[in-house]
Amino acid sequence: MKKMRIVIALFIIYILVFLSINFHLNLLYPYYFVKELIFYPVKALNDKELTLSYDYLDGRILFLEDEITKLKKLTNINSVLTDYNYINASVIERNREYWFNTLTVNKGSKDGIIADMAVIDGNGLIGRISNVRDNTSDIKLITTNDVNSKISVVIKDVENIYGITKGYDSKNNLLKVIIVEDKNIKKGSKVYTTGMGGIFPSGILIGEVDSVIKDNDGVGNVVLIKLTSDIKDNKYVSILQRKDNN
Repeated sequence: MKKMRIVIALFIIYILVFLSINFHLNLLYPYYFVKELIFYPVKALNDKELTLSYDYLDGRILFLEDEITKLKKLTNINSVLTDYNYINASVIERNREYWFNTLTVNKGSKDGIIADMAVIDGNGLIGRISNVRDNTSDIKLITTNDVNSKISVVIKDVENIYGITKGYDSKNNLLKVIIVEDKNIKKGSKVYTTGMGGIFPSGILIGEVDSVIKDNDGVGNVVLIKLTSDIKDNKYVSILQRKDNN
């Protein structure tokens, strides 16, 4: 009887060894087998959470890199107009129904802001101050279709060609400029403010020529300007304050 038990025990051990080797099971180590069975789901959950954390961090890094790039551009353009101080501000509010008309920034009269100051971002002109409060101000964007918000511009081609802004095509991000001269204007020609009108200083980049079409009113030609500023996603701006106003 004792021998029979020994034979059965050896047979069982043989089976366990065989299964462990061939099927990579921890049958000879019940503790590890049970541990893996119980804690594997927890480990899998932790791995998933870790993956989600990496995705979150990657997203934050991309966001911060974008913010740094925009701030660098804003800093670089600040050296263009030497007769002005630059009051940097952050966009804090924007009406979805009037997205291309106005936006609000976190600087106001307490910071020296007054109406009709020109406003730029890291790429060029975006508008002018239209309303001022103690701590905030509204900016009337150059993309507004307000008939009273026209800007005198110059197209730098073989010769200077002057025009006036007239509306905005938000779908294609194109500013419309009316010119009375029938000129062959090259695509890619730069467009700047002229300084006429007393609000916008001369020489601020607005965009570059995309195409030229006939004006429906028959007054002249319409030059479509591709804006250099990202009007759709302004977060930081600089308000130009003339130095002799300090």
